[in-house]
Amino acid sequence: MKEDFLHYCWKFQYFKPEELKTSNGELITVKSVGVHNINAGPDFLNARLLIGDKEWAGNIEIHISSSDWYQHKHQVDKAYDSVILHVVYKHDKDVSLSDGSVVPVLELKDLLNSQAYANYQNLLNQPDWLACKNSIAEVDSFTVNSWMDRLITERLENKVSAIEEVLKQTNGDWERVFYIWLAKYFGFKVNSEAFYQLALNIPFQLYSKYDQLFQIEALLFGQAGLLEKNFVEDYPIALQKEFRFLSKKHQIYTMDGSNWKFLRLRPANFPTIRLSQFARLIWTNKKLFSLVLKIENVVDLIKMLDTNASDYWSDHFLFDKPSKENKYTRLGVSGKRTLIINTIAPFLFAYGKSIDNASLCDRAIRLLEELPAEKNGIVDHFRANGVLSETALVSQALIELSTSFCKCKNCLNCAIGNQLIKKNL
Repeated sequence: MKEDFLHYCWKFQYFKPEELKTSNGELITVKSVGVHNINAGPDFLNARLLIGDKEWAGNIEIHISSSDWYQHKHQVDKAYDSVILHVVYKHDKDVSLSDGSVVPVLELKDLLNSQAYANYQNLLNQPDWLACKNSIAEVDSFTVNSWMDRLITERLENKVSAIEEVLKQTNGDWERVFYIWLAKYFGFKVNSEAFYQLALNIPFQLYSKYDQLFQIEALLFGQAGLLEKNFVEDYPIALQKEFRFLSKKHQIYTMDGSNWKFLRLRPANFPTIRLSQFARLIWTNKKLFSLVLKIENVVDLIKMLDTNASDYWSDHFLFDKPSKENKYTRLGVSGKRTLIINTIAPFLFAYGKSIDNASLCDRAIRLLEELPAEKNGIVDHFRANGVLSETALVSQALIELSTSFCKCKNCLNCAIGNQLIKKNL
């Protein structure tokens, strides 16, 4: 037996129809199960019960065995003095509050629905991270679609929380934080952390001081730690010289160049190419977020994100190493879509919430609806098991589903898992 399952059964009152009684034989009438508490303290807060002829308001604590109360030292923790009922699978010991008073106990061992537990165990025992792969087709489309709607909101809300944390560090500078977030996703997963640290370290306002693309590239490549070698070609030598001047002038911190990953990347995705593309993008548009707020459709956003690496990279992927023609100096459409999904849509949603502008939040959702679904292992695995996604709105919901529910076997809190657990009850 798992304690999470007991929480689930209490929350939805999945018991056999017999009357609920305490270990002392007093009748229990549940008027409110309380609010599930995911933080420290009792498991359900503000419950309301009728025990015998007396009405109680307080909290519920749930354990596998009654004796777990003492193992967790609740008897000396005043946070548990408000517990009005101890719900357990097996009652093996009376327990008391810090003042010595005995806590009423409800034992569930003979009350649980065995079919629900069997369904739950079946999901947990599946070796695939998508535990319901063999049964998800049994879930009605209304439940699945409603759950997808909730998941996309949760995914955007999670990104809003992360954006708000960076806003606190920058005194609410939306332009700077947008630039930081854009940089993070310009790293396209493999180099996202390095890009993120780079953007945090260079003051955004510094770019507005310089009008030449070459100077922006010198700032980025130099601060990235990629100009620390003895070069032979004119272009990297000139960048190095310019950065040394700018670094001394602005006291710029230089990253360790080893933070950048090249191994097992297609040359077109090398950070050298991405940094040059990023340099042109921020050189062209010094106030990107202000521009984003004015653009209402995907087509124009893709035009705004159009950027290409400087001429040097047309026959290079690394400094001082000439190569065959590089046909991929321009940021591709799939890359631009990724930036809209992971940066622009979340920022519109976050800013809309911040200024209480529902139309911006709706625009963020609409952008995801206008974009095709992403192509990745998670989306492919769902598709192989009958869950299709035509738009980025659905693929983002599926990523949230896999991350927050499937891969941690959190089926009890998943609408799809819930329906499968209740099957044949």
